[in-house]
Amino acid sequence: MTKNSNELDPYIERKAFDETKGGVKGLVDAKITEVPRIFHIPQDTLTDKKPSASVLDLEIPTIDFASVHVDTASREAVVEKVKYAAEKWGFFQVVNHGVPLNVLEEIKDGVRRFHEEDPEVKKRYFSRDIANKNFVYNSNFDLYSPSPSVNWRDTFQCYIAPDPPTPEELPVTCRDAMFEYSKHVLSLGGLLLELLSEALGLNSEILKSMDCLKNLLMVCHYYPPCPQPDLTLGISKHSDTSFLTVLLQDNIGGLQVLHQDSWVDVAPLPGALIINIGDFLQLITNDKFVSVEHRVLANRQGPRIFHERERKRETTISYKVYKNGHIRSHTPKTKIPTVDSLSRPFLSSLCYIFFLSRNLMKKKAKRMNEGVKGLVDAKITEVPRIFHVPQDSATDKKPSVSVSDLEIPTIDFASVHVDTASREAVVEKVKYAAEKWGFFQVINHGVPLHVLEETKDGVRRFHEEDPEVKKRYFSRDSASKKFFYNSNFDLYSSSPSVSWRDTFTCFIAPEPPSPEELPVTCRDAVIEYSKHVMVLGGLLFELLSEALGLNSDILKSKDCLKSLLMLGHYYPPCPQPDLTLGINKHSDNSFLSVLLQDNIGGLQVLHQDSWVDVAPLPGALVINIGDFLQLITNDKFVSVEHRVLANRQGPRISVASFFSSSKRHGSTVYGPMKELVSENNPPKYGDITIKEYSEGYFKKGLDGTSHLLNFRI
Repeated sequence: MTKNSNELDPYIERKAFDETKGGVKGLVDAKITEVPRIFHIPQDTLTDKKPSASVLDLEIPTIDFASVHVDTASREAVVEKVKYAAEKWGFFQVVNHGVPLNVLEEIKDGVRRFHEEDPEVKKRYFSRDIANKNFVYNSNFDLYSPSPSVNWRDTFQCYIAPDPPTPEELPVTCRDAMFEYSKHVLSLGGLLLELLSEALGLNSEILKSMDCLKNLLMVCHYYPPCPQPDLTLGISKHSDTSFLTVLLQDNIGGLQVLHQDSWVDVAPLPGALIINIGDFLQLITNDKFVSVEHRVLANRQGPRIFHERERKRETTISYKVYKNGHIRSHTPKTKIPTVDSLSRPFLSSLCYIFFLSRNLMKKKAKRMNEGVKGLVDAKITEVPRIFHVPQDSATDKKPSVSVSDLEIPTIDFASVHVDTASREAVVEKVKYAAEKWGFFQVINHGVPLHVLEETKDGVRRFHEEDPEVKKRYFSRDSASKKFFYNSNFDLYSSSPSVSWRDTFTCFIAPEPPSPEELPVTCRDAVIEYSKHVMVLGGLLFELLSEALGLNSDILKSKDCLKSLLMLGHYYPPCPQPDLTLGINKHSDNSFLSVLLQDNIGGLQVLHQDSWVDVAPLPGALVINIGDFLQLITNDKFVSVEHRVLANRQGPRISVASFFSSSKRHGSTVYGPMKELVSENNPPKYGDITIKEYSEGYFKKGLDGTSHLLNFRI
């Protein structure tokens, strides 16, 4: 696929800008008089220069923390104010917060010193490798994203906790200030989370118990003077995918908050810190607290201020409390106020500090929407840190001696329709496999060999397609799209590591996609293979029903065959396979799974507390029991944990098809089947809908724990 010159221009301009390593300040030092095109906001979005008259006199709440430790009544009064601000505004300022003024001033000065350092010194820290470096400097972390414009800022960022950098990793210009300030903000963050917990009517430790203070990232922005501030933004409109943000604002201002559908200026208050609620806190409080969109205007400074002081804007600091979160940048929809005169130099800087998990590091894998294959195509030689599995997971990759000769059962379906005796023999084998292993391979299953081969080839063709073509299908919107591609559905979950794979997802039933919704590279293969899998699924549910001693249609009558989801996995060769996994340990969120794998291997099943290799068998399909089937059979059949190892060989191709009730539309309540429970064998699980189960499963991600255990009585 080729692009015309106009389509290539934005990328070429961004790359050329990036390669200077001088950032926006480098442009200003070169005395440019016009803002380069890559910074221009789309003209049709420039509509609102100033706050509307209805909110002109509004201010975000200001709360004094001086009395928070005096007595119970005083603390309760502070909690009430925090509650109001978090519910109605999502933003508030705090004074007497415990961070000494000299510490605030020194961190602002330290950030300015770094950004105004000799360019050759700063270039030593220039990098976009946020996965492996504790301290990096660049301009616009999302420079190569599809965002319509680049923001007028430079940035350094540093991971402070849980693994603090050594002093030698930090620039001398800001080293001491960063260490000192971070200590104070960690303390303040703890207090804020206590007050917010109490504002919810809960124990003061509840939010801290969720590891909200475990990780700390500092991100410091610097805004040089802009010759055409009406054309660009300091920071585009966004809300914070975080728990909490703490911002130290300088005396210049520029921060605006969206309130009642209008922009409200957040006037600087000397010595104050600004607090705002993040997306995750809105989510876990079920909209009790609100995460509000906000932005920073480019060079919003009146002529009075220009003449009253040296034309430098001081540093702004902000802390963000994260739980697997990141900043979302949105297309700006506002026109920026102009500045009539720039008669003297005007500098500005802004520093964010985040309490977070691994989220910003994950952007390396997500960048350009090219997934793990994009990393391999870039010829990396080391696996980025976000893919590293915990050490205890990296040491048990080989089957133990006690199970090294074990194999999952293989069942021949050739005789299943010959006569009653032959079918009963097959049913007995299925029963044994479903009860003792939870896994088995089937041969002579009715799916033609050429269909299997074409399906694997189709999956490979899609994943090895031109990246620009694949990007059309990139999405994490599993709610409305029938076909989409990404890397790691649980990228932003609490799972301990990211897996070494890319995946396309396709919802086949009950509402199949139209041919036009599927990529040409795999369209025919997906449609043809899914027809055969649906037929095989019907047979499997009949045999499993009979293995329970019940009518052959009992499982089909429970809509076990109603929904079919297909995943096309692509596991690129891995330079350090001992450090990561293709898929983390998990059990399946389904009634039944049908897996087609190529000849590379890597699938392992947990049996008798040891990992057993599932060797590829030409022409075979791997069948495994899912969580829902274990639940409704009251543990008669077992859903077994399994994983896929990373491999130097590859790519490995697999196609996983999952049968379940439709999580999109079904609200059927499932529990242990009445036919299988008795006084001597009472229900082991409570009732639950597929939707409820799936939401919890996808929220936690493949973190190595069983979601099914949460529903045991």
